[in-house]
Amino acid sequence: MRFIIILTMALTLASCSQTKNDTASEAKAAFGVYVDALNNGDTDVAAAMYDDEMGFHWIERGGVQYDNGADAAASLKALSQSGGIARMTADNIRVAKMGDRSALVSAHFDYAMLSEDGEKQFAFDGWMTVGMVKRPGGWKIAGGQTGPGKAVK
Repeated sequence: MRFIIILTMALTLASCSQTKNDTASEAKAAFGVYVDALNNGDTDVAAAMYDDEMGFHWIERGGVQYDNGADAAASLKALSQSGGIARMTADNIRVAKMGDRSALVSAHFDYAMLSEDGEKQFAFDGWMTVGMVKRPGGWKIAGGQTGPGKAVK
C-alpha cells in the first residue's frame, strides 16, 4: 500500500512538472511562430496571434499604443503594406509560467524595416514582453509591452 501511495505521489509530481514545462515550451514556440511570421512577411499569421478577448493592450514608449488586438493587427498589416520587408531577431528569450494555460515571454529584439533592395529604412531594438494565453484555437498574445534597451546579460 505504501508503494502505491509513493508511486501515486511521484506520478502526480511528475505530471505537474511536465505541465509546467509544456506550458513554457508551448508559449515560447508560439512566440517563435509570431517572430517567424513577421520575418516571412506573413502578417496575417502574425496579426492572428493578437488576442481578441477584452483586456488586450499593447504599451510602447510608456503609453498604451493599442487597446485591442484588432487595432494592433491593423497597424501591423498597414506597416507591412508600406512596401518594406520586416526583419526581427529575438534572443535571450525568457519564459515564466503564469498558469496552466498562460505564460509571460520576454525577449531582447532587433527590428528593422528594409526596402525591397535590402536597404534599412528604419530600425530599433529593445525588450519585448508578451503575455501568452492558450485559447481553444491556440496560443494568443493577450497583451504586451516594448521598451528600449541594448543591455543583454
